[in-house]
Amino acid sequence: GDSKEGVYISVPNGWQQISSVELNKHESTSKVAGASDRLASVKWQVAYSPNKKYRAKDVLSLFTPSSPILYLRVRSLLSEEINSISYNSMRDIILPLTTWASGTDKTAPPFEISVDEEKVQKGGRGVHTVFSFTNSKGSSQTIDQTVLLSNDHSKIYILIVRCSALCYTKQIKLLSSITHSFTVKGLR
Repeated sequence: GDSKEGVYISVPNGWQQISSVELNKHESTSKVAGASDRLASVKWQVAYSPNKKYRAKDVLSLFTPSSPILYLRVRSLLSEEINSISYNSMRDIILPLTTWASGTDKTAPPFEISVDEEKVQKGGRGVHTVFSFTNSKGSSQTIDQTVLLSNDHSKIYILIVRCSALCYTKQIKLLSSITHSFTVKGLR
């Protein structure tokens, strides 16, 4: 965890850490609009996986991993985001899940939401969502994400645990224990 940012998580022994330096370096190559501003507002980020071959490019992509990938990020909100953060925008942190669920996106892939609940902790509140989707190549992936907004509405705390749907099902007890260990106390 990071005591300065007041965020903690339990990671299984033996999982390889993918450092914030590596994540920052890879993310700095993004051509997506606003990516450099979001990267500049990152307070802390780290990733882990039991697969020692995974690197930052694997963490920050949507390929379907055969082994779990855990990604944790604390980021200050940009001025234009502060008043626009909602539970729906938290659900959409990776993919447009709320648009898919509304049925208005006719190009949405097959997907299923298995958990969608409010999370309230000492340092913030937000949503915990678990969903699976099948990409255009027929590969199914499960994403377990928790996104919390700090009490002062200045930061978001993001935890993403993902792997193939089969991997997630086989390791659901371990992966659920990781997500349930996610604790946000906020700044000290």
